[in-house]
Amino acid sequence: MIDAFVEGVRSIVQVCHLVILAPVALTIVAARGRWPSVAGALFGVVLGGWLFVTNRFGSITETELRVTAALLIALVVIVGFPSLFERDHPSWLRRAGEIAQSPPSSFAATALVAAMVTQWWRPCVGVELGSILTNGPRDPLGQLLPSTGFMLGVAMPLVLLGPAYAAARPNENASAKLAWVGAGLTVVLAVSVIAGQHGEIVSRLFQWSQ
Repeated sequence: MIDAFVEGVRSIVQVCHLVILAPVALTIVAARGRWPSVAGALFGVVLGGWLFVTNRFGSITETELRVTAALLIALVVIVGFPSLFERDHPSWLRRAGEIAQSPPSSFAATALVAAMVTQWWRPCVGVELGSILTNGPRDPLGQLLPSTGFMLGVAMPLVLLGPAYAAARPNENASAKLAWVGAGLTVVLAVSVIAGQHGEIVSRLFQWSQ
């Protein structure tokens, strides 16, 4: 697990992992950097990574890509635009907003986003990850710890987002603007996937990582 973690940390510089890190990081920003959203992101990356390396769902299809991208849009809009649930709206909608902005919901939303976009991954394979990918489908439980270590290593930039956001201490207005930017960029990324650009995005990231 430790060797896999170290390889994961080292592989952060390989931009092919951005297909995971970018939408998850932007979702954390959309959720205003709350600690539950960071914890949810880590949980989702680890779970999604294990599902990916064990080939639980097989290769993701174009239809599944578009469905997960549409779900991503829905989730990030809910966590990133609390103005949808303001006081002048019906009481049931305000209650839905309170639930959507709660810590458990922040955790669940970022966890689901992370688990979904991990299935979009086309990894740059090193020694440890190569071993995990080879053994994962036939020994899923045996590869749980190594895959957890690797995904935690890759996710270190997400861990740093929490302290960075807390250290910046943006006021309510600045926090809202950051959330709008994060949500907006995530929507743009998801729309590009729905438009069939996922392969192009992955190819360019792979080329840049060489």
